[in-house]
Amino acid sequence: MRLAGRRLLQSPWLFAGPAVAASIAFVWLPMVSTLGLSFFDWSLLRQEATWRGLAHYRGTLANPDFHLALTNTGLYLGVLLPLQVGVPLVLALALVRVQARAVGRVYRTALFAPSVLSFPVAAVVWLWLFNPTVGFLNTLLASAGLPAQRWLSDPDLALWSVVAVAFWKSFGLNLLIFLAALANLPKDVAEAARIDGAGPLRQAIDIDIPLVSPAIFFAVVTTIIVVLDEIVGAVDVLTEGGPYRTSSNLLYFLYERGFRHFQFGEAAAVAVLIAAIVAFVTWAQFRFGERHVHYE
Repeated sequence: MRLAGRRLLQSPWLFAGPAVAASIAFVWLPMVSTLGLSFFDWSLLRQEATWRGLAHYRGTLANPDFHLALTNTGLYLGVLLPLQVGVPLVLALALVRVQARAVGRVYRTALFAPSVLSFPVAAVVWLWLFNPTVGFLNTLLASAGLPAQRWLSDPDLALWSVVAVAFWKSFGLNLLIFLAALANLPKDVAEAARIDGAGPLRQAIDIDIPLVSPAIFFAVVTTIIVVLDEIVGAVDVLTEGGPYRTSSNLLYFLYERGFRHFQFGEAAAVAVLIAAIVAFVTWAQFRFGERHVHYE
């Protein structure tokens, strides 16, 4: 009996079991259920489910609103990825060279502070700044003699306004990651570069950036996740996908299908398509991006 109890305590399933059970209950079962639901027509108003086969997928792929949401998602990703990785990297390279520690701490705190906010909270703050009548941005334009702008209701400005909020809110986390990576670089390498006559710019390009490439790769992966996932909170609060769906993205399109139109079968099909897109993007990152990462 004592031997059986000892074997039970030594069993790896005693430790892995809760995590595996939680993964099955909260990850794999919902994924399988969503895949199954995508082939049926079902809503909260009626309990019976009607088999639709691939009709939801064909309808979604033929929907011009889905095409626009996909295009907007590509725009968000194409603009925010270089901004949220490149700008924090440049700022981190500059901040690690600040000699006064107190000044460096002030800059780091100020730049990182927006990252602790959620996207909806950050969007509410920016709603006041974007206000067309009493907002700070239009007040600033008026003081410069420039016409006021309809930041969130102009089809040409709405998406870029969301981009500005997403960048302001998210780049501080990547800045912290790069600062931590730069702080752990071997001092002898930097000292040898200085002895050889390398200036700050040459040292940053030839030494610092290659040595922090694992942190850059990590920042790229997490930034893509933020752009594809969390930015929907800013879209919902600021523009609700408008005007004329010019600021919508894939997840907001999914939200509309499921929780505004209560078309859960169609929403499940959209979710499966988004999962396939994310899987492809993730594969591309590791297939073509990781080869440029230097771990030693």
